[in-house]
Amino acid sequence: MPDLFLDKTPLFDAGWLGVSAAASRDDVLLCLAEAERRAEAALEQLGRTLTQGGLPASSAADRDRRIDALLALEARGIPASGAAAGGAVERVMMEVGFRKRDLMPRFHELAERCRAVHRRALAMARDARWALMLERAAADPGGPSSPIQGTGTRYVKSDRYDARAARSLPPDDRVRADRFLKRLGEDPVPPELELSPLEGAALWGMKAGNGNRFILRRGELRGVVCFFVEDVGPYPDHEGGRRGALAR
Repeated sequence: MPDLFLDKTPLFDAGWLGVSAAASRDDVLLCLAEAERRAEAALEQLGRTLTQGGLPASSAADRDRRIDALLALEARGIPASGAAAGGAVERVMMEVGFRKRDLMPRFHELAERCRAVHRRALAMARDARWALMLERAAADPGGPSSPIQGTGTRYVKSDRYDARAARSLPPDDRVRADRFLKRLGEDPVPPELELSPLEGAALWGMKAGNGNRFILRRGELRGVVCFFVEDVGPYPDHEGGRRGALAR
């Protein structure tokens, strides 16, 4: 499987904007257009890498490694590339744009294009990671690790949950997730938790706070129908307010 870390395959390289203040207006425009073309090509390459990464995992450890790599991509690689892009555009705009003020709108357009490319990259990485998490929850379900909780909707943490949560969430988010989970046991389930079946999977999703979501499955323990909490991870909105089907 290809290496998914973006610091080795950046979506934006500051060297793409190597244009001097003495360059002609046409040369500056060509440079900006080429930077946009390369950023789009890098995004397409990332998509191909993620598609290759979607091949069946050879083992549970391989699946975990892919999930970890994608999470690192979202948390560090893509944001670092986005910051580099923004800094490069601002630097060249300061050096060149203020001498050719009619080109300032074009620099702003490039900056927004770079932000859009990185938002799309974040959404692609997130969706690829979430699909693997669903696959993991379905292929490697856990047994109960705690007593049945709840007075209305019953639930129990699976014996896979704690290890998966520790890999996906920082401590503060794990505490927040536990608070959200306790509300699952209320009768009725608060609608703001957005508990609902996930499309294309025999699994359920629910809010876990701070842009995170749970993955649950329906099961039975000692004759009681309940939810087994299998996994949790970030599902942030990278698409300007529109969430994908897996987030619902």
